[in-house]
Amino acid sequence: MAWYHANAVDAEFWFGPSDTRDAAIVKGRAHHGPVRFWVAQGKPFGNDLDVFEPDAAPVVDSFDRINEHNFGEDGEGGPLHWDEAACADLSRRLNVVFARWANEHGYQHGWQLDLGEGEEVRPVLTLAEVCR
Repeated sequence: MAWYHANAVDAEFWFGPSDTRDAAIVKGRAHHGPVRFWVAQGKPFGNDLDVFEPDAAPVVDSFDRINEHNFGEDGEGGPLHWDEAACADLSRRLNVVFARWANEHGYQHGWQLDLGEGEEVRPVLTLAEVCR
């Protein structure tokens, strides 16, 4: 979990992350200026990284399209040669490799945040501002 700041409790965009509430407030004051803003603790939603279908259809289709000249005159060895168990194994392996790649390059997180309750941060008034 990390801390984020925004100009409204129902803002579409939250800025961060910060490791602590106080760090989010410091960043929020620098970003929003002398107005009220909100901080909340949250975390990005995780992306679904199992992008290859159980039958690995996109890979199978690409393989068949690229290699159709090797299928023979009557299409023997063509699209019917894909075994269900082999496709399931290919799908599992591709998902493992893709998840590793996504985690290495920052694609494991979504853009949306799972936020907790927002907390309003009001501007700090100086004595001169209060006495006006």
